[in-house]
Amino acid sequence: MVDMPFGVSRLDSMLDGGVPTGSVVLLATEPGAGGRKFAQTSAAMNALATTDNEAFERHYRGIDHEGVIVPASVHYLSVAATTDSLEAALTETVSTEIADRAAAGITYHDLSATYFDATDVPAAWYQDSDEPPSLPPEPAADGDTVSDGDSDDAVENDKAADPFDYGETTATIPSDDAGDSTTAGDGTDAGDTVASDASSTTGAGRDAPGVTDTPAILSALRASLDDAVGGNLVVIDAITDLDDLSDDVVSWAAVVRLLRGLTRMVTARGGLVLVVADAEAVTDAQLGSLSAATTGTLSFAWETGGSQRARLLSIRELPGALDRLDRDEIAAFESELHDRGYDLSNVRKIR
Repeated sequence: MVDMPFGVSRLDSMLDGGVPTGSVVLLATEPGAGGRKFAQTSAAMNALATTDNEAFERHYRGIDHEGVIVPASVHYLSVAATTDSLEAALTETVSTEIADRAAAGITYHDLSATYFDATDVPAAWYQDSDEPPSLPPEPAADGDTVSDGDSDDAVENDKAADPFDYGETTATIPSDDAGDSTTAGDGTDAGDTVASDASSTTGAGRDAPGVTDTPAILSALRASLDDAVGGNLVVIDAITDLDDLSDDVVSWAAVVRLLRGLTRMVTARGGLVLVVADAEAVTDAQLGSLSAATTGTLSFAWETGGSQRARLLSIRELPGALDRLDRDEIAAFESELHDRGYDLSNVRKIR
């Protein structure tokens, strides 16, 4: 069996080097409890192994187990955060030296623009532009036209474009009979692909009868995953951001199906995928459906009670690795943050 390190030194040491390749591990985290720091540490340390092996040996303490390989590359997929914010967050998780040396080994996939395209957030808030924001033109008097000085570009006032009026992100084709083909207004059969500006379409992406469009954000996520998976470390941060979108855009069932398909693909291609999930952003049932769709689950929570707060890592499920722990080592540990990022603490184990 070939393993791949998480990049969290003490945890990998207890697991004899890491987790079997082909694993998809859910990181279910309470706010600030360490799940995202775990993912960022994993990305930084595994990237460091390819960009600066000497620094990797110094900070990670090297790989001391046979049958352990580092990923060929590291891919960090962001659903709603920008690449700039992720790079800044990395410097807050690990030391500046580690972040700088690891940077060249991390490929970011920023899906935030596609994500926000499916919301009612104004495009000017999330699209990169060097132009300063401007106010909409003042309304013209009755009977006048709105013009920029060129009579050819004049627009009647009652038809002036609303800067906050966005087009539909999905196209639907009504059907009176699920068994019959329905023709769209342009003569396209319902069984054919119908494209809109914000989404690509495939029959396999249907979430409801009559809907032929795969949501744009799922198409973008799927394309990035198809490109990244295969002998690599891939981080998805955070899958639960998709639940903020309306069911008309992305259904939760579609998210779970995507994760199940991803698990099958990773099992076949190899590598390791970490899926960050904000535990308080979804219901327990939704979190359970994500856990059931993956091969393992790590839970990050704050310890309750006592005079001090402590971050706890609980290994809920980790096939092929959990049985490697000694009998006197249970599956829940106190953790700490230092200049090497997230790691397990030697202070005490939670029994």
